Amino acid sequence: MTADLEARIWGVVGASGTGKGIWIKDQIRRLKSPRIIVWDFKKEYEDAAGKRLSPTLADVRAQVIAAGDGPLRVRYCPRGAGEKALRKEFEGLCELVYAAEHCVFVAEELANVTTPGWAPAAWRKMTTSGRHAGIHIIGATQTPALVDKTFLGNCTLIHAGPLREYAHRVAVARSMDIDEGRLAKLVKFQWLEKDFDSGEVTTGFTYPKGFKAAPTPRRASGTSTDSLDPGREPTDAPKVKAR
Repeated sequence: MTADLEARIWGVVGASGTGKGIWIKDQIRRLKSPRIIVWDFKKEYEDAAGKRLSPTLADVRAQVIAAGDGPLRVRYCPRGAGEKALRKEFEGLCELVYAAEHCVFVAEELANVTTPGWAPAAWRKMTTSGRHAGIHIIGATQTPALVDKTFLGNCTLIHAGPLREYAHRVAVARSMDIDEGRLAKLVKFQWLEKDFDSGEVTTGFTYPKGFKAAPTPRRASGTSTDSLDPGREPTDAPKVKAR
């Protein structure tokens, strides 16, 4: 395993427009891994993973072989329109990721390619033994109740933004071993995160670049200042323990 990459499995969940993609891209920049492969479903990871978009899985395979153990930047947007075609492409990419080893693998919108009781064999293998190959998985979805339960159950970290439907909040709360009500209270761009290695639960905000949050009303004299003041810029701020 390369010295600058610790293999982990991160689940990133939240409704559309709540900051999942912003947070993932921030983490990619923070990790600074020389090797990254992205299932770029919406073609939105150009800044984080390079401008070149691989047109076919054969092209991805050629890049993996050419890179060897060296730097690797791959973005793949599936071409299939139907469910079966998408799943086949996703499994093919997972096989290539597993063969590449020692990389960050970002998989967007897992509900398109997995179900609660089913996942492509290569993805299941990645989420149960990918850590042994030095693969840092970052899997994202808007609808966590509809994705592979094995993935959520094996996460070393779950990062949850607002989820508007009760069923999705329940699924995530169960995986995080927290009360569903804590997720129900999240507002736009706020998140709740659990690190399973440390057991720590933290919360904060991740705003889009240039976003100006409304200032929080001043508190009465003698009360403590809320460290989650949404008027601050918390993206680069240290995490704080959730109450």
